[in-house]
Amino acid sequence: MFFYIIIFILIVFLIYTNALTDAPNAISTVVGTKVLKFKEAALISALFNLLGIIVMSIFNFSVADFMFSMIDMSDRVNGLSIIFSAIISVILFANIALFFGIPTSETHALIAGITGALIACNKIESISINNWIDIFIGLIFSILGTFLITKIIDKLFRKKLDMKVSNTGKRKLQILSSGGTSFMHGAQDGQKFIGVIIAFQLLIQNKIVDYSNAYNINQENYFWIIILVSIIMFVGVATGGKKIVDTLGSKISSLSSSDALISDFSTIFVLLFSSLNGIPISTSHVKTISIISAIDKEKRINFEKVQDIFKAWVFTFPVCMFISFVSMKILMIVL
Repeated sequence: MFFYIIIFILIVFLIYTNALTDAPNAISTVVGTKVLKFKEAALISALFNLLGIIVMSIFNFSVADFMFSMIDMSDRVNGLSIIFSAIISVILFANIALFFGIPTSETHALIAGITGALIACNKIESISINNWIDIFIGLIFSILGTFLITKIIDKLFRKKLDMKVSNTGKRKLQILSSGGTSFMHGAQDGQKFIGVIIAFQLLIQNKIVDYSNAYNINQENYFWIIILVSIIMFVGVATGGKKIVDTLGSKISSLSSSDALISDFSTIFVLLFSSLNGIPISTSHVKTISIISAIDKEKRINFEKVQDIFKAWVFTFPVCMFISFVSMKILMIVL
């Protein structure tokens, strides 16, 4: 029972950590351009994150299905140990990055952590090649896809924004677009944690699930989990994440209102497409790439800061896999 309580507390802290380190990406542009103060933007973002989780969970549960299917459910002790080890790796990596104000991907950290734990307990056959193909597709789409979509939106709308929309109009649009970006963060990232909690609940109830049928979960039976994740995300977004906002909103470059709007529009489109198609992608990746791509002059980009962010992305997989692997090996000895 004590182990169950520890894992549940870690899950709560994981969601809260995501709200501190990933969700603030959504408001980086509206704060960076000084349209809203951080606390104002954070409260709006918290509300839209909550709505995004609830609404997307009602209409499309595919991202939660995907994350659920990553966890081996054939053995209760192993399954719970995998969740524990994966979460430990994410929390450690994300909070170290947060200390330096670097946005990271809890999505890829969690996936890497689960994989590292599976390798440690000799469950390599439970690592789905199809899932990793989807992850790779999502990674490519979040970078190259975001870049191309941002450039297309820039080509279509920048002149209209600059010539036909007043500064007041742009400010109003930015508030709306930051709400839309926050909504889509909740819709994408909230679902991942819902999938983890569903796996946790089934394991403590000793309901073993055949790995090949791991996608068959029904959101109607887990509404309390949807609400729990929504509330934790709301609290997390409303209480922190300013370092990440400062990095993306001002340290990469000084953004114009047009830059910010183009970045937001692109982010919303990419996250919506990915969520509807069950592709787990990183909001951090999408938002960072959209900001870099939306800036109209390369000389305005702080490439030293961009390099720091990219290095963190590269190290996410090996570091989180290693931490989770070690944690799982220790648990196999202790339990």
